[in-house]
Amino acid sequence: MENAIHFRLEELRKAKHITQQTLAEYCGVSFQTVSKWEKGINLPDITMLPLLASFFGISIDELLGVVPLKEEQYQSIWEDSEGFWNQKLDYLQRTRGYSWNEDYLQFLVEKVWKIREPIHVLDCGCGYGYMGVLLMPLLPEGSKYTGVDIAQNLVEQGKKILKENQILGEIVQDDFLHPKVWDETGKEDAKFWQNQKYDIVLCQSVLRHIGNAKEFVAKMLSMAKTGALIVCIDTNREFECTGLYVDGMDYADLCDHTGMWKYWKKEFENGERDYAAAMRNAYVMKELGVKNIEIRMNDKVSFVHPEIERYEQVKEDFMESENLWNEKYEGVCEMLFKHGMTRAEAKGFCKRKQELGDFLENHPDVCYTRFRGKMITFGYKA
Repeated sequence: MENAIHFRLEELRKAKHITQQTLAEYCGVSFQTVSKWEKGINLPDITMLPLLASFFGISIDELLGVVPLKEEQYQSIWEDSEGFWNQKLDYLQRTRGYSWNEDYLQFLVEKVWKIREPIHVLDCGCGYGYMGVLLMPLLPEGSKYTGVDIAQNLVEQGKKILKENQILGEIVQDDFLHPKVWDETGKEDAKFWQNQKYDIVLCQSVLRHIGNAKEFVAKMLSMAKTGALIVCIDTNREFECTGLYVDGMDYADLCDHTGMWKYWKKEFENGERDYAAAMRNAYVMKELGVKNIEIRMNDKVSFVHPEIERYEQVKEDFMESENLWNEKYEGVCEMLFKHGMTRAEAKGFCKRKQELGDFLENHPDVCYTRFRGKMITFGYKA
């Protein structure tokens, strides 16, 4: 019962600006009794719950904290906003390098996609241009890269990185899905990308963060030449949850993501993020008329141990990416609760996170294996 009930009497009473004495008189008990209810020393008799719920105009489940109050039933994260991603530059730069084996991308370019002539690439939601840096040296000489991203901080860093790596192309700050309309005085670099048609149109780790994947892929198709290659790269969340093994910890506990399906479903229903975008991308493409669709699985699996280069940094990056430094677990639990989990599920999730963080901090020579399950879905514009 301790994990399932979060009795909300005190916060409800204070929100209504009434005293314990006033509530006590309404219920026919002493104010000391109300005080004990609020402190968790005692709970009201079950026959008292309907009276209290009626007084505050809520359900018994809301009173007991089993479900959120109506006005807080969903708490948006808004991961498709400029403000959100402007704060993520350091995180992205620390973690993107753990996503690909470069020889596998070379295999895709040479053996699967068979790119033999110079091409123009459009990277939609490009961040700081990581895919450009990875992909462009593998393409025929004379190939060009254009990246588009909403976040100013990422774009500014991306421009520097392209220059440092001598990559032919540009990164533009714009909203790919709803680009700005420029008049004749508009910035040339901000409007030219809209008037091009591209040989490859790709996105990486974008569709899993938005709720309108079909609209986004349709926009990608509109920017592509006939016969162009369309590539959508996303990580499957279910694979992520089961793709971690830490030597010395129970693998079954590490794979336990009880309640996460409710969290993912709640986000999907509210049109914010599609937890199964990686699995759905092929069907979205098919519905939009993309031909010769295939799906590949990125072969990157990280085996982290003390003998590897930059071991401490790699481990710290992993802890950061998993939010294992977060000591405010009460706030995390509340957020998960407002995203569809029960309180018991939210507390269980936070407890497992805390145990993982404590284990990694207390075992300086720990080894672990990480498989993210990045899926590469591609096809050709008819």
